[in-house]
Amino acid sequence: MKTNKKISLAIVIILIFSMLLISCKSIEYKNQPEVRVNSEEPSAGGVLVMGSVEPRELNPLRVNSMSFLDVSKLLFEQLAEYDSSLKLAPVIAQSWGFVDGTSQFEVNLKNNIFWSDGEKITSADVVYSLDIIKNAENSVFKEKLLHIYSYQAVDENTVRIVFDQVYADAFDVLTIPIIPKHVFEGNENAVPVASGPYKVSNYTKLKKLELVPNEKWIRLGSVKENGINPYIEKIEIQFINDLDAFSTAFQAKELDVLHSQSYDWEKYSEMKDVKIYKYTSLYYDFIGFNYNNSIFQDQAVRRSIMAAINRKGIIDKYLLGNAVLTDVPVNPNSWLYDDKEVNSSYSKVNAQNLLKDAGFVDSNNDKILERKYDDITQTLRFTLITNSENEFRQKAALEIKKNLEEVGFAVEIKTVSFEEMKGAIASKNYDAVLTGYNLSPNQDLSFAFHSSQIGSGKNFMSYSNLNMDNLLYQAYTSTDDNVRKETYSKIQQAFRDEVPSVSLFFRESAIVVRDKVKGEITPDTINPYRSIQNWFIAKDRR
Repeated sequence: MKTNKKISLAIVIILIFSMLLISCKSIEYKNQPEVRVNSEEPSAGGVLVMGSVEPRELNPLRVNSMSFLDVSKLLFEQLAEYDSSLKLAPVIAQSWGFVDGTSQFEVNLKNNIFWSDGEKITSADVVYSLDIIKNAENSVFKEKLLHIYSYQAVDENTVRIVFDQVYADAFDVLTIPIIPKHVFEGNENAVPVASGPYKVSNYTKLKKLELVPNEKWIRLGSVKENGINPYIEKIEIQFINDLDAFSTAFQAKELDVLHSQSYDWEKYSEMKDVKIYKYTSLYYDFIGFNYNNSIFQDQAVRRSIMAAINRKGIIDKYLLGNAVLTDVPVNPNSWLYDDKEVNSSYSKVNAQNLLKDAGFVDSNNDKILERKYDDITQTLRFTLITNSENEFRQKAALEIKKNLEEVGFAVEIKTVSFEEMKGAIASKNYDAVLTGYNLSPNQDLSFAFHSSQIGSGKNFMSYSNLNMDNLLYQAYTSTDDNVRKETYSKIQQAFRDEVPSVSLFFRESAIVVRDKVKGEITPDTINPYRSIQNWFIAKDRR
């Protein structure tokens, strides 16, 4: 089976392992739209100061700064975007789909939508944007084009893309930012015009980028898309090229907003003029097994491990509650999530009963269970590896060891460098690994759990299950929402029954905001600034 993602396991794990441990403290957070306790109504005016690493250029398709990628969402719209439920919603495009069951995919643009300079947005801009990604040496969007044979503008409002197959994740190509051909062609370092809620008013290299409301924002007037003119009359993006300096600048009140993904935001909670707004990220933590180790081939053993680990305790103790417990690798905000109560609750009794029913006993009173299996003695002993650069994972691993040893396992914790861990995974020289993925919003799981990916190394656990293969293939190839929803429900039930890996949680991230910023502040999994048009600056703080 072909998969739509050429995911580098190394990159995925780097993203997860970069997240740091924070100290334990009880904090009250805001994760709902702000309820204003005064009578002030939203009004235009004020300045909002944000920070970003300065990109090499202002072309979002070649961006080299993840912080600027967030900023670019204020300037550039996509053909379609993942909404807060991770479902595609139209933006520049009004409709799309495969033609008569073929691999030809047509995208129809909205009529009469314009760039901030008054030029019409057309299919030529879409084709040009695809060309830029295709020809770029490095682009975070490049893998979205991997299954594309060709593309062309059919007319001013229609683009035809030919894929190598019909599959659901073809829709992901709709989420690339569209850039203006008439500005960037022949001038890669141009200051762009915009299609988003803001446009560039001034760019001072090495210093700052200034934005003002875009009066031609393509969503203006759309009640469905909350297309109101932004209240904040200027956004100033200060360029900060030292990542550690973002926190310093915020604490010095040089910034009004800080996007934090590293779990160090508790230090801001004691600042009286700050509010914290959390959202569930795509960072998924789990324990992966090496299925070449025979004890993990037994479903009862895997289920007992799941039951024995106090996952909520780990969240509360080491992540200050800033994670969402899950049984499955499907984001709880996703429209594909099967909204069932987490049923793999912490229970030492259940874990012990599962092992007892599977024939494991402590025959020599050493508190480690074993059994005779095919004339071989199997002992519940294994090594759990994680990387030494990640303090949270080291402490979580010790907690997991403690939990498992209480029900009859013997667990050795081995912390190694990131490079050593990569090598151990690649060579299958490990028993179990505490790790994680930064999952795609399209929720495709075949890269990690379909047996066809064992040889590629992406299914590094060597997990193989015919039922799971069939379900993942059906989810991958179906473009019907109802079929996908039903199939993902079955996939999630299979994860709960089969426990191919031990799902721990989805981590939360946050934006930290000065309390002079009012309005509906609702960051979400995809866009921390999605509701920025509803933000406003308090009159007495302008």
